[in-house]
Amino acid sequence: MAMTPELLDKARVAGAELAEAERRVLTTRADYHTAVRRLHLAGAPLREIADALAISHQRVQQIVNLSGGSWWRRAWRTRRTTQDAVCTWCDRPPSEVAKLVAGPNVYICDACVTAAGRVERGAGKTGGPLRLAKPSSRCAFCHKRSSDSRVIVTGNAAHICSECLRLCREIMQITAA
Repeated sequence: MAMTPELLDKARVAGAELAEAERRVLTTRADYHTAVRRLHLAGAPLREIADALAISHQRVQQIVNLSGGSWWRRAWRTRRTTQDAVCTWCDRPPSEVAKLVAGPNVYICDACVTAAGRVERGAGKTGGPLRLAKPSSRCAFCHKRSSDSRVIVTGNAAHICSECLRLCREIMQITAA
């Protein structure tokens, strides 16, 4: 059975209209959710917003959470907590290690740098706490992925690449002098 050009044109026009309508629905929904969230951020309780819009307060809470959350969640998420300076790989505090190198919310001690270097060179024990990471892993210090020239060693809590290991070794040698 052959396609008729008129019906094919009608289907194309209807498809374009549908795509435009779906786009309008998405933008309108986003505007609605933003307006509801702004009402809440301005101080209106969820139940009052729900009563005014004739929807359940649970739905208002869902809308607020989907569109970015409330002010207290943002305050809770961005609070500054002090993290103890313990090795991220072996959990030993500075009092139990000779040297500790700090990165962005991550620390590594001299013993773990040495162990990671052995794993990097292929001389480390397999099945231990340190091992080669998957190719999609990112270094906890520089956030770069592994590549042909960048090997990543992983522990239970973090990853470190060969370049950052080299820098840690240099830092430890400089502070030893």
